[in-house]
Amino acid sequence: MRKAAFLHNFSHLLKFSLCGLNLGASPSSKQQNKQKLNMKTMKNSFGLKSLSYTAVAFFLFLGSCKDNDKIDFTSNDNANVQSEATTDSQTEETDDMASVAVASDNSTLTGREEFGGRSITINDERFKCAKTITITTASDNTQAKPHGYIVVDFGTGCTGPGGRTRVGVINIEYIGRRFMPDSQIITTFTNYSVNNIKIEGKRTLTNISASLDAPVSFSIVEDGLKLTFPDGTTSTRSVNRVRTWTRSTGSPIEDSWTVTGSASGTNRKGKEYTMTITKDLVYKRSCAVTNKVFIAVQGTKELVVDGKKITIDYGNGECDNKVTITVNGKSKEVEASADGN
Repeated sequence: MRKAAFLHNFSHLLKFSLCGLNLGASPSSKQQNKQKLNMKTMKNSFGLKSLSYTAVAFFLFLGSCKDNDKIDFTSNDNANVQSEATTDSQTEETDDMASVAVASDNSTLTGREEFGGRSITINDERFKCAKTITITTASDNTQAKPHGYIVVDFGTGCTGPGGRTRVGVINIEYIGRRFMPDSQIITTFTNYSVNNIKIEGKRTLTNISASLDAPVSFSIVEDGLKLTFPDGTTSTRSVNRVRTWTRSTGSPIEDSWTVTGSASGTNRKGKEYTMTITKDLVYKRSCAVTNKVFIAVQGTKELVVDGKKITIDYGNGECDNKVTITVNGKSKEVEASADGN
């Protein structure tokens, strides 16, 4: 409408100016001055209007550029990413704690008899506030194939590194000489929770190392894994993954591991998802002890929910909870929360 009005006014001004020229006769000095004034008015009017439309077009262009740079990452997408981060955090830390527990006592290697059970100490900050830690050998335990149970009881609750409060019991079964090919570590839970997030199900790690000289690698199988959050929402997960443990030549706190493979399940929104690791995920135990959220520090994965693909990049090795999210070529930084919200 404004453009049409401008064109109408411009046409009217042009007609008025041309009529004032009186082309059929010589104009008087007064007429010449009037003509010059009309032409000047027309020129100024045209220039101002042109500048106005140019400015409008410029700001529209900027707005268009801003819209083009905006990532298609909704609040639901963020909830999906947070659910994935929390589920991954809880399961990966469980595996690490079970591995540390098995490595803490020679009975898991020598088959030493412990029918009556005894208390043991695990040199890891996450276990220090546990009420009791006991090891008991199974009836079929032998020196050639050790078999037994480690029970870590956090009682009614204790708070450890990173402000993580643990309640309940972690049950760890070991079968075979620890970290030898074909040995297994099976983890289950009894009323166990971390920061009021309850963990249920079973995790089975089977040693698939090619030789005693190769890095220790485990295949991971989950059975009925379920997380229940304080608001009553749940997430489930099944995996097809391989975990390779790189043991430090110095302190065990410097150990790290890489994970490859995929996972699927339902998230807290009740949506089915698939997750595929596209670049090996790297975890550091030192970060697990100091950070409240236990996530990878390197690597990438693709999360697909409702047909929408989100790439999650864990960075370059820093101990933080920040990830870079990419959707359709547009990226932004997101911080993984401790409670999955």
